[in-house]
Amino acid sequence: MQKIPLALAKAGMKLAKPAQKEGGMVIAATGMELTERLIERLANMDVEAVVVEGNPLDPSAGEDTPFARIAERLDHLFRRYTSDPAMTETKEMLREYFQMKAAHLAALREADKVKAEAPAEPGKE
Repeated sequence: MQKIPLALAKAGMKLAKPAQKEGGMVIAATGMELTERLIERLANMDVEAVVVEGNPLDPSAGEDTPFARIAERLDHLFRRYTSDPAMTETKEMLREYFQMKAAHLAALREADKVKAEAPAEPGKE
């Protein structure tokens, strides 16, 4: 499961967690399949992100983020613990975490681009 910006949500994705308004009110339940209409309704209710099943964000995206640079440095930071299985597992968990954070940050940037390029709606100027 991955938390993605609503601007990158696509019809057919399934919610892994309920979509909620800022106050915690559930708008869409776990397991619901997103439709264009539902995505539009969530946007109108100021929902900024949803948690969907699977990993729609490309983990290799976001190579120019601080998170990606941290993930690259993990081999150096853990160089003294190559024979320790627990530390090796910890390093790989951290690598995956920072790669996903980098992908998420890249997705947020992409969502901002999509919003900026979208034509303004009449009456919302």
